[in-house]
Amino acid sequence: MITNSLFKKLSEEEIVEFIKIGGLAYPFMNLNTPEDLQKQVDRYIKIQNEYPSTNVYGAFRDDKLVGGMVLQDFNMNFDGIQIKTGGVGFVAVDLLHKKERIAKDIIGYFIDHYRQSKVSMAMLYPFRPDFYKQMGFGYGTKMNQYRIKPNILPKAQHKENIHYLTEKDQDGLIDCYNRFAAKTHGMIERTSIEISNIFAPGKTTVIYKEGESIEGYVSFFFKKFGELNAMKNDIIVKELVYQNLEVFKQLLNFLHTQFDQINRIVINTQDEYFHYLLSDPRDESDNNFAPIYHQSNLQGVGLMYRIIDTSLFFTQLEGHSFNNENIKLKLNIVDSFVEENNKPIIVEFKNGKPKVVGGMNYDAEVTMDISDFSAMAMGSVEFRGLLRLGLAEISDNSYAETVNNLFRTKDKPICTTIF
Repeated sequence: MITNSLFKKLSEEEIVEFIKIGGLAYPFMNLNTPEDLQKQVDRYIKIQNEYPSTNVYGAFRDDKLVGGMVLQDFNMNFDGIQIKTGGVGFVAVDLLHKKERIAKDIIGYFIDHYRQSKVSMAMLYPFRPDFYKQMGFGYGTKMNQYRIKPNILPKAQHKENIHYLTEKDQDGLIDCYNRFAAKTHGMIERTSIEISNIFAPGKTTVIYKEGESIEGYVSFFFKKFGELNAMKNDIIVKELVYQNLEVFKQLLNFLHTQFDQINRIVINTQDEYFHYLLSDPRDESDNNFAPIYHQSNLQGVGLMYRIIDTSLFFTQLEGHSFNNENIKLKLNIVDSFVEENNKPIIVEFKNGKPKVVGGMNYDAEVTMDISDFSAMAMGSVEFRGLLRLGLAEISDNSYAETVNNLFRTKDKPICTTIF
């Protein structure tokens, strides 16, 4: 992809300038003092020097640093198969160079970097979903935020397996997460940076332990409820991982028993059925709409996915069964951002296993934008939903249910990795 910027990994001196750019692009970083700035500089220098899977890149024009990003190599569970994916974060542009298509260049380089590395899937958290949708990124599973009273969570009979995390438990915690990720579609193998943040100041982790094995945990921090009541706090759950139902029940019971001093527990979850768990799913707003529906939670779009090489995507998944379907499908995927990916391909599925083939014969032709195709391939949306909304076309409606089943994953993708 042709860009107007040159890119390279940043030196320690250049990282200082990049963090200054990032601090102005994202004021919430609160880089208000030299000490604040140096803390972030030290963090990103450490990332650049100590974590091979994570690298800080800069965008240059006329030898001047005008923006940058952080690229991360991930291993993701795709419906039971581990695949390589690329992530981009901290996309920042110098305020003096806004509206010069630098962000477009940054995303173009990000995609090119991973295409050249033979990675077929890219992902990011959008600062503006519409901006990245235009670049071919599709929406992942929505996030639901519940603000609930602790005592509406289920109460279990006991909690004798619940303990605080200690440093000797670190390896067991990582193993617990990775076992959970290995059986959960969309989850990313624990990264080195996340491992280094396990004991971050202000964060508390409670574990469920059987013998020497950690079978689940909940990580959280406290947030003051109000200035006039120092004894009341909210619990903000950062991560909830569990291997089975009994572990889940005991961790929820731990949260339940905090009701005497905790105002609300804030849980972010991609589980669309979570409200069935609650004895009262209403949030604190007391809002009604449409006309007698009670507001239960906030909901938002976040993580977005993009297939950056469609042929490679199916080649890398030749051993994976797309629900045992048999069909020869022509995919006319429109990709206006990546010219090399903007071409039709024919994929033959035998007992669900795909193979990119040549020729002109096929059973049905499907036409859609790469953003919607990426979301469908990840299992975030079903083909019949896209058809109903006019976002996909099929040449023969008799194959619509076959295509729908072809791309249906057991569950919608779940991801707790922040980058």
